[in-house]
Amino acid sequence: MTTETSSSIVEYLFDKLDFKPTEKQKPIVDCRKRFILVAGGEQAGKSMVASKYLVSRFLENEEPGLYWLVAADYERTRAEFDYLVQDFATLGILAEVTKRVDPGRIILADGTKIEMKSAKDPRTLAMRAPDGILGCEASQLDLDSFYRLRGRVAPKRGWLFLSGTFEGSLGWYPQLFSSWQVPSEDEKSFSLPAFSNTYLYPEGAKDPEILRLKTMASDDFFMERIEG
Repeated sequence: MTTETSSSIVEYLFDKLDFKPTEKQKPIVDCRKRFILVAGGEQAGKSMVASKYLVSRFLENEEPGLYWLVAADYERTRAEFDYLVQDFATLGILAEVTKRVDPGRIILADGTKIEMKSAKDPRTLAMRAPDGILGCEASQLDLDSFYRLRGRVAPKRGWLFLSGTFEGSLGWYPQLFSSWQVPSEDEKSFSLPAFSNTYLYPEGAKDPEILRLKTMASDDFFMERIEG
């Protein structure tokens, strides 16, 4: 891997895309740890943030890069795939894109490739090592798939960005979230509550719609699906 893309270039790209991260989204897209986990509430902008994270890092390679979008099945990569196609088209560097995601592929003008992968077929995760991986709806991946992804970025010292909504308080994803809350050289986790998306909920945690949800939902549901 080469040095980080300068902040001025990233700001230029985001300006071109008219992307203005929220207060909670900004430290995520700015983070340059190798292993990042985002636990997000529903409609918090997880897929948007994940796609913008890849946009902010694809220029780090001196040669054309290789990136993967991985999910429990191909369809769960759809949101990030669509965002990236739109973003690279807006930037004027989209050279080729498949109509389908099963499997799908995006090729940029400089030869950079972004490939969709399904964890249902481990063979798709055993090919050339990528420079970075987006784990889409990552809480629905199993632990073996996480270990495979961790191993695939090792040869190039690449990065792994996981995003998803908790599917219960037990399992590897919430445990990893808790572990990565402790400062580390390579690992960091973030919470992205639904109400942090001020484009949808202008008043944040005090937005009337969020307060209604809190009143009518169980504590467990609200903590997992809204607070992330």
